Amino acid sequence: MPLKLFLMMNLTLVLLFGFLLGLLAAVGYYFELSGYFMVAMAIFILFIQWLVGPSIIRWTTNMRPIESGELGWLKKDVEQLCKKNKVPAPKLAIARSGGPNAFVFGRTPSSATLVVTQGLLNSLTKEEVKAVVAHEIGHIKHKDMVVMTIVSAVPVIAYYVARFLVFTPSGRNEKRGVAAILVGVAAFLVYFVTNLLVLALSRLREYYSDRFSGENTNPSLLASALAKITYGLSVSQKGENTAARSFFIADPLTAASEMSKFSSEYSDFSLSDRELKSAMEWERTNTFARISEFLSTHPLTFKRIAALRQMEKK
Repeated sequence: MPLKLFLMMNLTLVLLFGFLLGLLAAVGYYFELSGYFMVAMAIFILFIQWLVGPSIIRWTTNMRPIESGELGWLKKDVEQLCKKNKVPAPKLAIARSGGPNAFVFGRTPSSATLVVTQGLLNSLTKEEVKAVVAHEIGHIKHKDMVVMTIVSAVPVIAYYVARFLVFTPSGRNEKRGVAAILVGVAAFLVYFVTNLLVLALSRLREYYSDRFSGENTNPSLLASALAKITYGLSVSQKGENTAARSFFIADPLTAASEMSKFSSEYSDFSLSDRELKSAMEWERTNTFARISEFLSTHPLTFKRIAALRQMEKK
């Protein structure tokens, strides 16, 4: 992994948990709570998040296991790629969705499930699907589903601390009540900032897995797949459940909203080089797209394609 990407990811993690520890320390100080109690509370919330997360994803994404004898080429490719990279082979499933996408989830790498949508299989070539699958195996290799599940709990902790402190302040004395409100407001700010940090970390880890796919397949294949998913096909996902938004290879919210202007132009789901350059330029110069990236789980596609092309030149 490039040094810059490594340093940025670790700095984001340090800031994220630094905010959380600072918040818990402030709460413990103002309310004379044991530091051990505050740490235990945080660990308990993280554990619940880790425990129930996979079940929620299964329930909200309308998936089914890939049956024996079905998609043999996909199973073979996954097994070979996992063996090559010393990654536990994930269970395979299909999500009954026309939107082209893929994701992995699980409590640990050894219990991971890799999901492809029916739309992905219908819309991409086998080689492009393999590149997308390699990206997802990269997430397993880097333990991203575990990392993102844990860090996503940090803003949740801040939010509930804020609600408790602002709306139910201590009534022992006026000074303590004011302190509760002040800490509560600070907690809301921590919630906002940590949310942005979680999104930034998610975007960085997408670059990391893009690189893994490029190293194990061909960067141009993933670039082509991302272009089709984002610029040509994702508009079909409007109204789709987005509970697993951060796990998808392309953010279903931003892809559907930002690229809707291309739905008729690319209705044949085939992008020429000229059309691709036009779409990338539109995204690069669109102010709304650039601003919305800060609230997205994924980098803008033109940036990912540019990074893959740069990788291909080396």
